Amino acid sequence: MQPYTAVIFSSRHTGIDETGYADTAAEMERLAAEQPGFRGIESARGADGYGITVSYWDDAEAARRWKRHADHLSAQRLGRTRWYDWFRLQVATVEREYEFVRPIYHLALPADWASAVSGDPYPWSTRGVTFEQEGFVHCSFTHQMVGVANRFYGDLDELVVLHVDRAAFDGAFRLEPPADGVDEHFPHLYRPITTNAVTATTSWRRDGEVWADPPVPADHPIG
Repeated sequence: MQPYTAVIFSSRHTGIDETGYADTAAEMERLAAEQPGFRGIESARGADGYGITVSYWDDAEAARRWKRHADHLSAQRLGRTRWYDWFRLQVATVEREYEFVRPIYHLALPADWASAVSGDPYPWSTRGVTFEQEGFVHCSFTHQMVGVANRFYGDLDELVVLHVDRAAFDGAFRLEPPADGVDEHFPHLYRPITTNAVTATTSWRRDGEVWADPPVPADHPIG
């Protein structure tokens, strides 16, 4: 990967003029996004006033140009006189990065998925229950698949594991218990599954008395 620059701004807010602070921060984010070399920004702040903002730039020179921008200089002065009890700025070169996106799967009956691939809609939420009836699609993380298969598909010998494209359903997943009184949370998809939102399918056969060893990769970071 091509190295890039991260500007790490840690601070403690005074609690003064929260509205003015929020408005200025939003305006600075908008202006930063217009600058050459800008890659992105992310931030968080707790109820105790401590916060962190990290902006990403193609190189250190792009970050320096933004630091010297007239509107940014004005915001910096306001920060020192009004909004910050303390802050620290660090500039780092990012030479390596890792990403982890937890895979999400849906268990389908082979005939149902074959019908969907042939052009029919895939209407199912779970076995015998449609999306229209349930309002969402039941999905699983890797460690949950064996339990789901044994509980709901124990009389079958074959399933199709749908590898769901999380990016295609951005904002449509919720982590929820499957029923009242259940502590474990499962990914529920509040949109119907479509064939173009499935990145891969894997046949899963039951070789013994119970379902075991789902045919999916172990969860691991990419990078």
